[in-house]
Amino acid sequence: MCLAPPIVEKRTQTMSNPISQRIFLLLFSIALVFVQGCAPPQDVQAATQRTRSIPVTVIAAQERPFEERITLQGSLLPKEYAMVSPMVDGIVTDVYVEEGDRVVANETKLVQIEKIALTQAYDIACQDQAVAEHACRDAEAQVIAAQVQYDKAKIDYERFVRLREQQAITPDAMEQMEAGFKVAEAQLNRAKTAVALRKEQQKQAAAAVIIARKRLDDSLVISPMDGWITMKTIKRGEFASVGRAILRIADTSVLEVSAFLPGEYYPRIRTGETRMRIQVSGIDVGTLPITYKSPEIMAQLRTFEVKALIESPPEGVVPGAMAQIETVLQSRDSLGVPHDVTQIRDGKTVVFVVENGLARQIEIHTGLTTAGWTEVLGDALAPGTPVISRGYNLVNDGDPVDVQEEAK
Repeated sequence: MCLAPPIVEKRTQTMSNPISQRIFLLLFSIALVFVQGCAPPQDVQAATQRTRSIPVTVIAAQERPFEERITLQGSLLPKEYAMVSPMVDGIVTDVYVEEGDRVVANETKLVQIEKIALTQAYDIACQDQAVAEHACRDAEAQVIAAQVQYDKAKIDYERFVRLREQQAITPDAMEQMEAGFKVAEAQLNRAKTAVALRKEQQKQAAAAVIIARKRLDDSLVISPMDGWITMKTIKRGEFASVGRAILRIADTSVLEVSAFLPGEYYPRIRTGETRMRIQVSGIDVGTLPITYKSPEIMAQLRTFEVKALIESPPEGVVPGAMAQIETVLQSRDSLGVPHDVTQIRDGKTVVFVVENGLARQIEIHTGLTTAGWTEVLGDALAPGTPVISRGYNLVNDGDPVDVQEEAK
């Protein structure tokens, strides 16, 4: 009975040493494995799958508009403009307009040239015409006088002929009468010729008046069209010559946008059908049909010109501005996916979709790309198919995925 206490104390020390601790941990681990082994197998599999699933987001394949287009720059030009030059040579005596002035066709005075000199020339031509008219009337009076002389000479001549037949006059008297008759006849013919000459001179003088009047009218340059003065190269007192432009007038109410396309697109551009989307300084001008296509490709640059008409352009769209142009070669609505989700794997273009919680690799054939979306040709995808839009580069075919949020 006296030995019992020491035995109890020894057992307590045994439980506290390291060997006993290891034994206790081993037994606890075996018990834990046993408990987990008793859990249902599907719960363990689900927990494992949740641990291995790759988080992704998806976006639905959608019907969208797709375009093939060429982006380029062009220039705005006035549809109608005029380089105005004088129709007579001379010193500019008056300039009625300045750059930026609005002008009206057949009304606005632009420039006056040599008004005094040309006015005097017109007055002289009118006087010459009056002289020619009087000279013509004088010649006609001469004809009347010559006709009277001729008629008298003819009567005398016929009487002398009869007297000569009767041997009542000498041969010399007969010859003198015959000569006088011929002179009267010649004078009549000369008077008639003078009338014809004076009439021609009268016509010439009339023509000179018309020319002088036209030169005087042409000396005042009138605007040939509605528009604005965009250039002036002449001042008062300077010499202006025929054929040298002194003013430029532009009608800014109707513009043309001009651009040059690579020659390879020439067969695909159709006047009235192919359209251009135009912006000028951030202003949306609209989508307009091509109204002009050059009949040739420039040999040096291998480009050709196209134009589109801009009627009633908006404020700020003026000649000389640069235009940002998208020439639309073809346009259609088709199924598409975001361009970034397409990948090249094993030499094939693929996307990944979600089917029953798994990533599935789908090979696709692509078409046009517009606004960050790529056209999918054929029936590899259907509208609404959930396509992985984030995490697509982390998955392989058959990998479990966890859809976090559907992209919009």
